[in-house]
Amino acid sequence: LTSLETNQRTAKANTHFNAMSDPKAELAIKKLARLPANCICPQCGTERKFGFSTVCIKYKTFVCNMCKAGHTAISHRCKSLTMSSWTAAEVHSLTEEGGGGNDVARRTWLANAPPVGAGGRPAEGDDVNVFKRFIVQTYEHKRYWADDAGAVAAAPAPVPVAAAPAPVVKMRAPAPAPVRVAGAPAAVPPAVAAPPAAD
Repeated sequence: LTSLETNQRTAKANTHFNAMSDPKAELAIKKLARLPANCICPQCGTERKFGFSTVCIKYKTFVCNMCKAGHTAISHRCKSLTMSSWTAAEVHSLTEEGGGGNDVARRTWLANAPPVGAGGRPAEGDDVNVFKRFIVQTYEHKRYWADDAGAVAAAPAPVPVAAAPAPVVKMRAPAPAPVRVAGAPAAVPPAVAAPPAAD
C-alpha cells in the first residue's frame, strides 16, 4: 500500500467511527463512570477516584483492569470508555433504570458474596487467577445471586384487594308452625305460668 492509500483508509475508518459515535452518549458514559457507586469495582472493591475505563457489557458493570482480565478470559465482552463508540441505548442500559451499574450488580450478582479478600473473593493485588475463578463462580454459576429488592422499575400494578367477607350472623331457625289437621280442634299454645304471688 502506498502512503496515500493508507491515509485514505485511515480517514475512512475515522469517518465510520465518528458516524457511529454519539457525542452525547460518550459524555453521558463518562459521567456514569464517575458516579461514586461506579468508582468501586463490584467484584474486588478496588476504588478509583475518577472511575474505571472499562465496562463489562454483558453484566453492565464498570470494572478494574484485573476484573476486566477475568471477564475477557471467559469471553465476556468489555468496552473501553475512551476507545469505543457508545450509543444512547448502551448508556441507558448502564443506568440504574436500565438495570445496570455497579450497585445493581452488588444487589444481584454479588448479594450473597463473601467480603472482599475472603472466601475466594479477590482483593486488589491478588493473582489474576483469583479474579478469574471468582468471576466464573459469580457470573457463570450464579453462586452469589439474589433477586434485586432495590430495583428501580415502573410502578407496579395495584394489587386487587378482595372485599372483606360479610360478618356471619347466627340466626335461630324459626319454630315450626303447628300442623293443623282437618276436623281437629286448633292447637292452643301452652299457658305461660304466672309468677308465684308475693306474700
